[in-house]
Amino acid sequence: MGKRCKWIVYTILASIVFFLLFFLVQVLYHYGVLGTYFTLKGKKSVEIEVFHGYHDPGVKAISMFKNIENQVLIHDVVNPNKVGEYTIQYTIPNKNKKLERHVIVKDTTKPQLKLIGDQTIRLFDNENWEETGYEASDGYDGNLNQKVKVDTTKVDWKKAGTYFIQYNVCDQSGNCTDAQRKIEICKDPTNQTLQYNYDLYDNQKMEWWIKKNKNNQPSIGAKDNEFLKKYKAYYIGENKKVIYLTFDEGGHENTYIKDIVEVLNKYNIKASFFLTRNYILNESEFVNQLVSKGHVIGNHGWHHYDMTSLANEQQVQEFVLELSEVEKAYQKVTGQPMKKLFRFPSGAMSERTCKMVHDLGYRTFFWSHAFYDYEGDVSKEDTLQSLLNYHHNGAIYLLHPTNRGNYLALSEFIEKMKENGFQFDTVDHIDDTNFKK
Repeated sequence: MGKRCKWIVYTILASIVFFLLFFLVQVLYHYGVLGTYFTLKGKKSVEIEVFHGYHDPGVKAISMFKNIENQVLIHDVVNPNKVGEYTIQYTIPNKNKKLERHVIVKDTTKPQLKLIGDQTIRLFDNENWEETGYEASDGYDGNLNQKVKVDTTKVDWKKAGTYFIQYNVCDQSGNCTDAQRKIEICKDPTNQTLQYNYDLYDNQKMEWWIKKNKNNQPSIGAKDNEFLKKYKAYYIGENKKVIYLTFDEGGHENTYIKDIVEVLNKYNIKASFFLTRNYILNESEFVNQLVSKGHVIGNHGWHHYDMTSLANEQQVQEFVLELSEVEKAYQKVTGQPMKKLFRFPSGAMSERTCKMVHDLGYRTFFWSHAFYDYEGDVSKEDTLQSLLNYHHNGAIYLLHPTNRGNYLALSEFIEKMKENGFQFDTVDHIDDTNFKK
């Protein structure tokens, strides 16, 4: 064997012996033969969330094959319920051994911020609004209401538009939460005025009536077409196989309006509902449901007054408010401007009131079929007979939801009319081409 080969073999053997000796030393140290084996269990640096508790993993201590962990002294403890940095020291008496673990208790949870009141507010230009409040709290800091910052600088309270109020709160650890309240500012319909110059128009009160024709011919209305065209008023639609179901509701205690709407929705029939202001405000959720299903809401007055009693110079603004307050309520509830569709309470009207309503931008809707369904319940059979006997092209039906017979007869009436080729629509779709000036 050459010298070079011998040198290689000796080097390999020496390396093996070195590693065996190193391994032996490590084993002896691990079992405490060569001094005390003392090391941390787990990580040297630990981060925990406040209130989540802390379990110290401890240390491993061995001397002469004997576990001496019970001899280890622990200095300082971690308070898991208090944010801060902690250093835990581990020592073994008379061994001159010391270990340290660094524990950080952190708060990384964002505070809670809840807005009191509606998150979407609808106001009208120049209308005052007071902050309805908020509740801010943090699991570590407690009540943070005083720390909430409210930014309203981007809201122009005098100009119609959509804005946002921004809310922000931070805890002492720097965790922040944001919230916002949507502010919809609308033009106030009640700012409408009428310059009174209506004394030349007759204010003799009359209640709308119809003369029903047989053989499904259109009824004759209380006013002729010349009068109706002048004031964009209707009691009948176009000469097409279309029926317009309309319902007047002022907020009666006993009403089947929601049952009626279920039937309409079942058949995907859209109808027109003439509602009072208070009904719109008191039944805001239902009104939004009506709109979402494609039904149309018309104006039936604030107080359901006889409008002829307000058609004078002294009460002209009250006359205007009877309509504009309903518009305002509708826009407040739905966020949409109200369509300019009006029905006189009880059908009580005069030429003067028709002119004033027209000048406010409204179309007026009377009816070509009605019966005494508002004085008490009419049986399903009598109701159905009345609805079927007098149907005709373009018929506008006036129905009152207070009558149970209307609800009970509605399904059968719809089915029979469909069998006869009729469709149903809302009054806003009546073509008014011939009425435009």
